[in-house]
Amino acid sequence: MIKTRNVLHSASIFAVLGCVLGSAATAQTSQTAQNNAMQAPTSTSQPVVHDLPANVPGHTEYLDYLNGFRGIKFGTPVSQFKNLEVLHDRKDVKAYSMKGDDMNIGNVTVTQIVYIFVNDKFYAVSLHADGGFNGSNLLKVFQAAFGQGAHPEGSPTKTFWAGKVAGAHFYEDADEHHEVRGWVGNLEIQKEYDKVMQESFTAAASQL
Repeated sequence: MIKTRNVLHSASIFAVLGCVLGSAATAQTSQTAQNNAMQAPTSTSQPVVHDLPANVPGHTEYLDYLNGFRGIKFGTPVSQFKNLEVLHDRKDVKAYSMKGDDMNIGNVTVTQIVYIFVNDKFYAVSLHADGGFNGSNLLKVFQAAFGQGAHPEGSPTKTFWAGKVAGAHFYEDADEHHEVRGWVGNLEIQKEYDKVMQESFTAAASQL
């Protein structure tokens, strides 16, 4: 994993999260390109109810069934993880990479896997990949797992999946770097994240 890429990703990951969760904060210019607000699906593309068992991929119930990443459930304490390396530390919200992590997901090679914690609980994972082959195939992996997904109005490069326990999104940059990002996170811990971030925004307001 290239050191420069890690630095860039670690500097921008919290802006990505803020956008995912609908936070109202103003991001830095380098972070703005990564806006990927988690909006509700349009009325014409609501999730389809399936007869498949929850543990079978292909629908949003599978998203809730997983409620985690690679067998590690969201909500797991950070103390139960090994080989984590801090990418960004903002007290109650921290982002890590994992030393020796497997960067392959099927035939997709990702450039970075970021583990996000709120109050030291595993909250979400963000998968980063270059555009082109890896980017298009990462989207196909998400669709194979969670269904076709939905697009917010006027945003064909954004795809969302809304479960009852967990949520997911896929976003493709339009800039020259053409990076793609897939995100999966827990909706209950998201409430804690929202609270922490709102408190930080209120504190920052006094600096204006």
